[in-house]
Formats: sequence, structure tokens, C-alpha cells
Amino acid sequence: MTQAPPAILCIDDDAAFRDTVSQRLKEEGFRVTAVATGREGIVATWTERFDLMLLDMQLPDEASLHTYQELKAKENLRAIPMILLTDVAQEGWWEELPYHEDGPSFVMGRPTELSLLIARITQLLTSLTTHIRKD
Repeated sequence: MTQAPPAILCIDDDAAFRDTVSQRLKEEGFRVTAVATGREGIVATWTERFDLMLLDMQLPDEASLHTYQELKAKENLRAIPMILLTDVAQEGWWEELPYHEDGPSFVMGRPTELSLLIARITQLLTSLTTHIRKD
């Protein structure tokens, strides 16, 4: 029996970035659900199981913070690795996010090389799989 490819949820309002990331991740063997709004991302988690989430932290109308808080408030989603993507150059801005024990797994600036993003995704998924096997 073959194992399903890791599922990634990408929430980003930049259509060009979202399409590029989705295509590249699919080429790397991931299953990708890409949506433009935080609300669409939250709704996607109602029916699909994800192994990792990418969240654009510059969604319009402060939707990023609301989306982050809502995703982290759900017990079944807390442990899923989340990479926050930001154009904000100010170091440490994420320290002002509301505290969650299972906070973001990683924060990456944009634009970022896709190879670096894929390497980080692979690292997070590998460490999660290794952790689960040890338990």
C-alpha cells in the first residue's frame, strides 16, 4: 500500500506566488490546496487533513492574524507545522503574535527562493515524522 503524499495548505492572496508555489510543490510530490483568503483556508481544514500550512502574513484587512489565531485555536490543527510568510523586514515582529504553545514552526521573508522554502517544508515534515515514530 502506498502512502499518500504530504498535504500542504497554502493561504496567500498573491495569485502569481500561490500558483508558482503550488506548481513547484506538486512537482516535488506534495499534494497542495491553495486558497486566496484566510476564510477559504479555515474552511478547507473542515474537510481535508493537512500535514503543513503556509500562511501569508500580509492578507488584506488583518485577516492573517485572525486566520492564524483561528487555526491555532483548533485542537486538531495546533500541532500541524505552520510557516508564516512575510514581506515585513522588521526583525522579531512575530514575537507580537498571540502566544500559542504550538506557535509558528518557522517564519520566512518574501520573496524567498522556492528551493529554500521546499527545503524548510521537507525539514519540518521529516522532523515531525521522526518525532511521531519515536513516540
